[in-house]
Amino acid sequence: MRIGITGTGRIGAFHAKTLLGVPGVDGLVVTDFVPESAAKVAADLGQSAVPDLDALLATGVDALVVTSSSSAHAPAVRAGLAAGIPVFCEKPVAAELGEAIDLARLEAGSTTPVHIGFQRRFDAGYRRLRDAVHSGELGFVHSIRAATHDQAPPHAAYIPTSGGIFRDCSVHDFDIVRFVSGREVASVFATGGNKGADFFREAGDVDTGAAILTLDDGTMVTVTATRYNGAGHDV
Repeated sequence: MRIGITGTGRIGAFHAKTLLGVPGVDGLVVTDFVPESAAKVAADLGQSAVPDLDALLATGVDALVVTSSSSAHAPAVRAGLAAGIPVFCEKPVAAELGEAIDLARLEAGSTTPVHIGFQRRFDAGYRRLRDAVHSGELGFVHSIRAATHDQAPPHAAYIPTSGGIFRDCSVHDFDIVRFVSGREVASVFATGGNKGADFFREAGDVDTGAAILTLDDGTMVTVTATRYNGAGHDV
């Protein structure tokens, strides 16, 4: 099986190395908006690089992994669905809510599978917690606290295309709250602030955020996120 990867930055290069160790994967075809990035990953791993996504799909790959910048996720998923090949896409699926809804509808009407990279759903601890909630072992759940705290911020160039702290960091918390609780979010209040580097503000983002969610059964959820956690990386 040959897998195409669009986006060869830090996470894309990581996925490329991982995939080559998966039984059944015979090779990779990679591409990136920055050709030198794709060429380096291909050379390091002994694989093939192509100029763009169209060229990648034209090679007849068996699946597509989307690890490009957030704003490029939705077009790549659409292209994969149009080509009829399974797609794995890193979060977020789209930069805007309307686009995410359109993609969800498109996928629902297709026989081609699309998987979003919410890895916490496969973590043993989260799965054990979900079972305890759904079986009633924990009794009734009245509140949930979720946190994604980075020890230090990413490089400045990453922020303008990240989608912002809520889409980039808290999206994992929003997903796992729904997964563990089995409930949907009924209302949201969110806020954020900047006390760190100026590049967050310049990109229209915040370096620290908090949200209060009310689930459809009345459960209260607090979600916090920051790029500056002095105690270290914490989830």
